[in-house]
Amino acid sequence: MEQDPLAQCASKSEPSLRVFILSNVRLLAEGLAQALQCDDKVVSKCSFGTDFQESLATIADLEPELVLLDSALQEGPDAVRRILGVEPRARVVVFGVSETSDNIIAWAQAGVSGYVPRTAALTDVATQLASIMHDEQACSARMAASLLRRLAQSANAEKDPGEKPPALALTAREMQIVELLAAGLSNKDIARRLNIGVATTKSHVHNLLAKLRVQRRGQAALWMHNNSAVSARWASGLSVTTRLLA
Repeated sequence: MEQDPLAQCASKSEPSLRVFILSNVRLLAEGLAQALQCDDKVVSKCSFGTDFQESLATIADLEPELVLLDSALQEGPDAVRRILGVEPRARVVVFGVSETSDNIIAWAQAGVSGYVPRTAALTDVATQLASIMHDEQACSARMAASLLRRLAQSANAEKDPGEKPPALALTAREMQIVELLAAGLSNKDIARRLNIGVATTKSHVHNLLAKLRVQRRGQAALWMHNNSAVSARWASGLSVTTRLLA
């Protein structure tokens, strides 16, 4: 009888793996645990959490070799950095990912060891995790071509200093809002700070996410942190935002 791929991976390094599954959907986390056959033969301890803050404490205590992270969490790629902050030796694998070049690059920059696309079947997960534990990541030919194009575009952009970065497409109001997103404020808090309606705030957030070509607030906040130089130039003309954050 053929051995389970995850068991093969474990047997080549450690006799078993400590796994933590992080998703705010309990049914999903339990289903993944069952699909991976989390028992003593493969995994020494398999836990899951639905609350992000509590899960960080559990991860620090459990010291898992592998953390499976639900891409639908509102923390977005920033969750990877925070997980690695409490357990830097863990390999973080994000699952349920929409397989676009923007999305994959955002997660890769955050520090994931690999990803499981949203189109993957439960029966494929163990095989994919086994590959990732051996520093291998399978992706579609279309995805590989898309990533190559993005690398070429980035290289060409770096050679052209006159090309304006995407940040310059944001309006002054959108720059105010993305700064407040990076500060961790909710739509309601942002509306109160800027004295605008919550519906108007949601509209601005939707527009700036589209302009930055990201899907979640956490990704926009990550963009802001990664573009501190751009933020500084805008901040000189946004004294209102500076006073609000003071």
